[in-house]
Amino acid sequence: MPNIKKILGFTMIELLVVTTIIIILSTIGLVSYRVTAKNARDAKRRADLETVRQALVLYRSDNGEYIDSTIYTTATSSLNSAGYLSSPIPQDPKFPTQEYSYTSDGVTFTLTATLEDETSPAYVITSP
Repeated sequence: MPNIKKILGFTMIELLVVTTIIIILSTIGLVSYRVTAKNARDAKRRADLETVRQALVLYRSDNGEYIDSTIYTTATSSLNSAGYLSSPIPQDPKFPTQEYSYTSDGVTFTLTATLEDETSPAYVITSP
């Protein structure tokens, strides 16, 4: 009879090994998810700035100059109301209250986004 009891249950070692494997796999999955999510948000930031850049270039081709402003929301609201940029106005995917940076003197412009990638913490687009 003692052999039947051993066959029907798991040993403490087996439970610890399985638990350890589950914890390791969960940790790997969580880290991979965080890296993937961070890269996706950075890609969205780059795409947002490219969208605004294209709208600014179209605005300049029609009006002869870029929107003269140092405030991102002022510039994008002007582009939106003039029909060059569709709603909603691009904003940071993780921190919506943290605006992208826009600076222009009417002749040139600079768009900047803060990225989560530590190797290149900022993404900058300047006028062509």
